[in-house]
Amino acid sequence: MNPMRSRLRVIGALSITTALALAGCSSSDSNSSPASNSSAPAPGSSSSDASSAPAGDAAAPISGGTLSVGRGNLFEGFNLDQETVNASFQLSEAVLEPLIRVNAEGTDLAPGIASKWTFNADNTVLTIDLTPKVTFSNGDPVTPEDVAFSIKTWQAGPSYGPIYGGIEKTVIVDADTIELDLSGPDSTLPNYLAWSNAGIVPKDFGGRTAEEFWQAPIGAGPFLVESWASSGDVVLTKNPKYYKAGQPYLDKVVSSYSADSNSLSLQLKAAQIDVADELSPVIALGLDQSLILPVAEHNTAVLLMNTKDPALSDPIVRQAIGYALDYPSILKSVYSGYGSAPTGALPSNLLHWAPPSSPYFSRDVEKAKALLATAANPPTTLEFLFTANGDAVLLGQILADNLKDIGITVTLTPVDSGQRSANLDDGKYQLASFAYNAISPDVTDPISYVTSTDGMRTGFSSDVVDAQFKAYQLAKTPAEQEKAIGIVQDVYFKEAPFIALAHLRSLGAAQPTVKGLQLTLWGTYALENVWKTN
Repeated sequence: MNPMRSRLRVIGALSITTALALAGCSSSDSNSSPASNSSAPAPGSSSSDASSAPAGDAAAPISGGTLSVGRGNLFEGFNLDQETVNASFQLSEAVLEPLIRVNAEGTDLAPGIASKWTFNADNTVLTIDLTPKVTFSNGDPVTPEDVAFSIKTWQAGPSYGPIYGGIEKTVIVDADTIELDLSGPDSTLPNYLAWSNAGIVPKDFGGRTAEEFWQAPIGAGPFLVESWASSGDVVLTKNPKYYKAGQPYLDKVVSSYSADSNSLSLQLKAAQIDVADELSPVIALGLDQSLILPVAEHNTAVLLMNTKDPALSDPIVRQAIGYALDYPSILKSVYSGYGSAPTGALPSNLLHWAPPSSPYFSRDVEKAKALLATAANPPTTLEFLFTANGDAVLLGQILADNLKDIGITVTLTPVDSGQRSANLDDGKYQLASFAYNAISPDVTDPISYVTSTDGMRTGFSSDVVDAQFKAYQLAKTPAEQEKAIGIVQDVYFKEAPFIALAHLRSLGAAQPTVKGLQLTLWGTYALENVWKTN
């Protein structure tokens, strides 16, 4: 199975761009600055036990209580194929648990409903052993037949279906084992079985229609649905039949929507909420920094360049722009220091991530000028399309100042978010900002996003990238996989359809009374691990 060019969806990339778009003014309760890096285990180094409490909460968990969560994104419902943002992933997987889990930090896969998964010699058959005695919240056992029906459900979805299209056949081996026969070798498939969109549902939706089921789903996750509203509260209650002994610890989770990011900050400061999800950098900077949740850098902000536009069709011009940018100023002014300068085009801290063979872009005005001088038709003017919020305005100003140094005048054009999205989809722009991230631990996740979205809306495609993606799927060793990724990084560096501006931390905050909450690299967390001290 190869999801390249067929992955027709917008992933967690939306989560960070939405958070950045919510930036506003905030009073500061602390003069402390964010650390440029946060300690986190190296990819692949963490425990395989998905239920383990995150490090730093050594005390025995306390059961009971309600967790109050403030979120800045609408909840899209429980229909797995319609979920695109972290707010939906977070809540959906707490009810409709995926077949495979990720560990607390999001750096590796971990057992869950599937206790073990193994490939045959040529990676064309994936055998999955189910954890014994896992049940849905109504007490019915989770069977291989439920898994087979779930796979058909995923495949039928117009958004995510192509991801699972390479599963040609499912074979029920016994009461606890199922085989997935693939159309071709694909060592990356387990990562997509860990997506929130790969939730396990009962066969035939438990005797209901799909529409009825999505309104009131029954899953094998740690929580049940009490009530939900897209722009209101989502209320989850403890699943007493959850297969992990003693979990979840919480009796209830109430996730409340707030369209105003400043409101999330005020609610957290007043202790009206326990957790604030997906904060913008400027809002996070206004909080007591001890409340900001630690997580490694991963989300990657980028400058998109429309390679189909005559002014930007020459990769030499795009490289020149890459060397003209002041990355430290962008990190400090636009992202409030929550991250580090880019070391490659791909989001960092993923399994088998490798850098390009040459150092990535850094500010070098003379080199930018020299490159531009060799271009056949160097542009003298360019347009930056953005939504009129604080962060984007700052980025536009820095961009205009930087490119002025190499003889390019940048026109700043503010539009509403809907128009900006439409222009990006239609290729009616020259420069625009964006951000993207994975939602599984493997580095191929963001690559498949780029390739399936017309080069992340830049119009760029590469046979070399496609070939290296396939080489990665066929690779037998981590060294072979990292070699393929290094070549992909080199393509994105040389061709420069987009320029990484910074590797950023996912930003969330929690009261000191909240324990066991560990953000994944992309900003979600396992609710069954969370508990409160009071």
